[in-house]
Amino acid sequence: MKQHVRKLLLATGLFATLFTACKKDDTAPAAPSVTKVEIGHDNSKVAYAGTDFHVEAELFSPVSIDAVKLTIRPKTATGWTFEQEYKDGFAGLKNATFHKHIDVPADAALGSYELRLVVTDQEGRSTSIVSGLEIKFDPSLPAATGFEVGLNAAGNDLHVEAKISAVNKIAKMIVEIHGAGWEKEVTYTDEAAVGQTAYTLHKHIDVTAAPKGHYHVHLKVIDQQQKESEFEAHFDKP
Repeated sequence: MKQHVRKLLLATGLFATLFTACKKDDTAPAAPSVTKVEIGHDNSKVAYAGTDFHVEAELFSPVSIDAVKLTIRPKTATGWTFEQEYKDGFAGLKNATFHKHIDVPADAALGSYELRLVVTDQEGRSTSIVSGLEIKFDPSLPAATGFEVGLNAAGNDLHVEAKISAVNKIAKMIVEIHGAGWEKEVTYTDEAAVGQTAYTLHKHIDVTAAPKGHYHVHLKVIDQQQKESEFEAHFDKP
């Protein structure tokens, strides 16, 4: 009888251990999630040689994010490649918006590419999304060369300069600044620019209200056929 009770107790203990282990596994944190992915203008999944395109996604991780990695590879044997890991602005967060502008070299091979975005949490779990990307060439797209930004010593005035060209004539130019939880957007429709095929943009933007931090500056040029190109620069406000 004692032997029977002992066996019963051992079996009960083993079942409880297994149940506890299974329960722990069932409640383990989920891997990160990647949603609302947009690649290129209006999620066209198209980029143009000599300009940039954006990649955007909403990231969530029950365990804080460790890093985000973006890679672009040609589907054929040769072509342009891109690989970048991002930690700043993501590591330690559970919710984040990934929004990056990727420059496509003017000599990038045209054709089909594979884009992969991988989010890894601080316990090593990862989630990836894979998308196609087509690189094309359009000589009629607006262009901006010599795009430069600079902050004055007082930290209240941002100098923005670029040489704009547009085969289909300029309609407007938009400068958007964001970073450190602050953003500002300015639209320019100068009489000297609208309807022209070439224009030198030279502006000063008041950034007095911007807190210290790292900032992205996006210059969007839109022509009179509603074709647009976007370019990116950076500055730091100490």
